[in-house]
Amino acid sequence: TYLICKHLKYFEARLDSRRFFRVHKSFLLNLDHIRSVIRTEGGHVIMSDNKVVPVGRSRKKEFSILMGI
Repeated sequence: TYLICKHLKYFEARLDSRRFFRVHKSFLLNLDHIRSVIRTEGGHVIMSDNKVVPVGRSRKKEFSILMGI
């Protein structure tokens, strides 16, 4: 476990945008670890470790285009 005192925007700018996407103001996802996308109730993503991550309203359209749904 690491403790890092940086904003997500710092990592968002440095990570490869083809592999990482910021789906919510609190979540930056590795696209290789998405297991499924739930489009109901605003949208959620289920990750490979079974964590459920919400998709922000402002990012929903861009995320849908990226995922091809």
